[in-house]
Amino acid sequence: MLLSEIGDKEIVDLSTGSMHGKLWDAEMIFDEQTGIIKSLLVPDFQGASSRYKSELSLPWSSILIIGEDLIIFRSN
Repeated sequence: MLLSEIGDKEIVDLSTGSMHGKLWDAEMIFDEQTGIIKSLLVPDFQGASSRYKSELSLPWSSILIIGEDLIIFRSN
């Protein structure tokens, strides 16, 4: 799968049901030695106003499904 094919997918937390923007809004953290994706930094929207408050570090291992429209992860 190419990055261009998954960039428009919405990132959703299965535990809370919260949405964290699209993959284009995230930053990927790579292991410099292996090139493996270690984590994503995604926007953390809080409250009813959905204003951007901070970033949430999302370990790549917490991603459960990369579906047709969504990337679903489970937070701790």
